[in-house]
Amino acid sequence: MRIFNLIKFFMFIFFLSLLYSLENFSCTEKFLKETKVDINGDGKLDEISISVISESGDFVLKINEISIKDKVGEEEEVDGFIVVDIDTTDKYKEVAVHNPGPSSDDEYVIYYYDGKRIIEMGRIRRWPKFLGNGIILVDDWMGFWSKRDKYVLNNKTRKLDFIPQEFYYVGVEAKVKESFPIYRKRESSEIVANLKPDSKILIILCDASPKDCESHYYLIKSETGLIGWAKLKSFQYKLEGLPWAD
Repeated sequence: MRIFNLIKFFMFIFFLSLLYSLENFSCTEKFLKETKVDINGDGKLDEISISVISESGDFVLKINEISIKDKVGEEEEVDGFIVVDIDTTDKYKEVAVHNPGPSSDDEYVIYYYDGKRIIEMGRIRRWPKFLGNGIILVDDWMGFWSKRDKYVLNNKTRKLDFIPQEFYYVGVEAKVKESFPIYRKRESSEIVANLKPDSKILIILCDASPKDCESHYYLIKSETGLIGWAKLKSFQYKLEGLPWAD
């Protein structure tokens, strides 16, 4: 009886693994080379196609008899496009041309078609979520946490406006391996606390404005409830438990 239950368990695990593989396969197949869909709201199907002209991101996008030559990415070949609906309350759908980039550094260039022209709306990197209400949320991996940016469709210009944030939420816990200080302000020498080895901390926010990632400031809550700032380069090798990944 116990052996029979084990067999059923492994069959269940195999079935889940198969489903996961199929889902991943379907995700890799979502980018199109050609399709027909009404994207300018005139009630007629538009013929959309893309042709790749180089391995470094150059392509030609064609909608009906209109074409545009453009480029997205640097190191990888464009693998197709998707049709999205950024704002379901307007008459348009949009075409997002995709370049996978190295190490999943996805890039998109987004266009709309007014019946006469193909017009670029904006470019976004990494992993977008098209909410259908004029908002695009874009996640970007920052080494051990995910940064979320926001773009909003400007109805007058039909461009994607980037919405800046002073800070980004991190919300990652870790354990102190080697002591380091946290400061009252981002550019301050006034120490709030020296974090003790084996104590637990919560990394709350990130100021990602410096271009150098190691110079990003992080707001950290100590195990005793004190809060202060530290640069990444001052603690990145002094913590354990951070989910580091490229």
